[in-house]
Amino acid sequence: MTADIHPERILALDIGGTGLKAALLNHAGEMLAPAARCPTPPGASPTQLLETVATLIAPLGEFDVISIGFPGAIKHNIVLTAPNLGTKNWHGTDLAALATARFKRPARLANDATMHGLGIIAGEGIEVVLTLGTGMGFALFRDFVPAPQIELGRHVAGEEPSYDDFVGDAALKRVGEMRWKARVQETIGRIHSLVNFDVLYLGGGNARLFSLQELPEGVILARNEAGLTGGAKLWNAEVGRALQ
Repeated sequence: MTADIHPERILALDIGGTGLKAALLNHAGEMLAPAARCPTPPGASPTQLLETVATLIAPLGEFDVISIGFPGAIKHNIVLTAPNLGTKNWHGTDLAALATARFKRPARLANDATMHGLGIIAGEGIEVVLTLGTGMGFALFRDFVPAPQIELGRHVAGEEPSYDDFVGDAALKRVGEMRWKARVQETIGRIHSLVNFDVLYLGGGNARLFSLQELPEGVILARNEAGLTGGAKLWNAEVGRALQ
């Protein structure tokens, strides 16, 4: 049975399609120092990526446990897909086990949108986290507990092969900001029809292009640091059981 663990110093890793972020947190999820950042090495294998992480975190100091937010589908701690990192390199990888072996500390793994959500949700009702970056991240919560992972970013989106293609960074550059924003608003409307959320948190690097006034009722702009600070909640027993 998964139990609550109360580590004093948590290393939180946010693995993105284009960038890596790392920070040390206390058990309450507060950053102990500013986050460290570097580019994600293109086409990196899991081992190569962890070596990049080792260089990135070297100045941060000691930590007790590791929380990893990963941009892909995860089942029983195994990576199934990594659409923006190269699925062929990652399919079947137990990234938490590899991180534990590399850094000699216990590690837990979650989808990056799920970890982001754990840093910002109120824990009441149906809450959705939508992240706009290289692709589109999606996480669904009911009364704080994450739902089984739904890879909505890989779902067909009308005229596009997937929502990653419909509202991801490449779409923003291809169709321009005005049309891209309309696509995001359309996506939010579809998600509301699908899950009838109480609140949707819009985060990720490209969410900065929106003002709150441009978004429908019930949609809040999320703090991007939550992609790291949510790592503290991975050591909560109820969350741990839901993610197993």
